[in-house]
Amino acid sequence: MICRYCKDTVTMLITSINGVSHVNVNVPERTVNVTYDSRITDAHVIRMTLLEAGYKNIRESVNAF
Repeated sequence: MICRYCKDTVTMLITSINGVSHVNVNVPERTVNVTYDSRITDAHVIRMTLLEAGYKNIRESVNAF
Protein backbone atom coordinates (compact mmCIF):
# COMPACT_ATOMS: atom_id res chain seq x y z
CA MET A 1 0.00 0.00 0.00
CA ILE A 2 1.46 3.26 -1.05
CA CYS A 3 -1.40 5.68 -1.64
CA ARG A 4 -4.81 6.92 -0.56
CA TYR A 5 -6.47 4.77 -3.24
CA CYS A 6 -4.94 1.64 -1.70
CA LYS A 7 -6.13 2.70 1.74
CA ASP A 8 -9.67 3.22 0.49
CA THR A 9 -9.65 -0.04 -1.48
CA VAL A 10 -8.33 -2.13 1.41
CA THR A 11 -10.81 -0.51 3.80
CA MET A 12 -13.69 -1.23 1.43
CA LEU A 13 -12.60 -4.83 0.84
CA ILE A 14 -12.25 -5.67 4.52
CA THR A 15 -15.34 -3.85 5.74
CA SER A 16 -17.38 -5.80 3.18
CA ILE A 17 -16.58 -9.01 5.09
CA ASN A 18 -19.42 -10.01 7.40
CA GLY A 19 -18.26 -9.87 11.02
CA VAL A 20 -15.65 -7.13 10.61
CA SER A 21 -16.34 -4.25 12.98
CA HIS A 22 -13.30 -1.99 12.57
CA VAL A 23 -10.51 -1.44 10.04
CA ASN A 24 -7.57 0.90 10.52
CA VAL A 25 -5.22 1.32 7.54
CA ASN A 26 -1.89 3.09 8.07
CA VAL A 27 -0.35 3.83 4.67
CA PRO A 28 3.08 5.10 5.84
CA GLU A 29 3.59 1.97 7.95
CA ARG A 30 1.83 -0.25 5.39
CA THR A 31 -0.26 -1.89 8.10
CA VAL A 32 -3.89 -2.83 8.48
CA ASN A 33 -5.44 -3.58 11.87
CA VAL A 34 -8.77 -5.38 11.82
CA THR A 35 -11.22 -6.08 14.61
CA TYR A 36 -13.71 -8.83 13.85
CA ASP A 37 -16.10 -11.28 15.45
CA SER A 38 -14.41 -14.68 15.39
CA ARG A 39 -17.81 -16.37 15.53
CA ILE A 40 -18.59 -14.97 12.08
CA THR A 41 -15.28 -14.73 10.20
CA ASP A 42 -11.60 -15.39 10.72
CA ALA A 43 -8.14 -14.14 9.78
CA HIS A 44 -7.97 -16.58 6.87
CA VAL A 45 -11.00 -14.99 5.17
CA ILE A 46 -9.51 -11.52 5.64
CA ARG A 47 -6.11 -12.63 4.38
CA MET A 48 -7.59 -14.38 1.32
CA THR A 49 -9.70 -11.32 0.47
CA LEU A 50 -6.58 -9.16 0.37
CA LEU A 51 -4.50 -11.75 -1.49
CA GLU A 52 -7.21 -12.15 -4.13
CA ALA A 53 -7.20 -8.37 -4.60
CA GLY A 54 -3.45 -8.47 -5.28
CA TYR A 55 -2.04 -7.39 -1.92
CA LYS A 56 0.99 -9.44 -0.83
CA ASN A 57 3.14 -9.86 2.29
CA ILE A 58 0.21 -10.08 4.64
CA ARG A 59 0.99 -10.84 8.26
CA GLU A 60 -1.72 -11.59 10.75
CA SER A 61 -2.07 -8.69 13.15
CA VAL A 62 -5.80 -8.81 13.69
CA ASN A 63 -7.89 -8.69 16.85
CA ALA A 64 -10.84 -10.98 17.38
CA PHE A 65 -13.57 -10.46 19.95
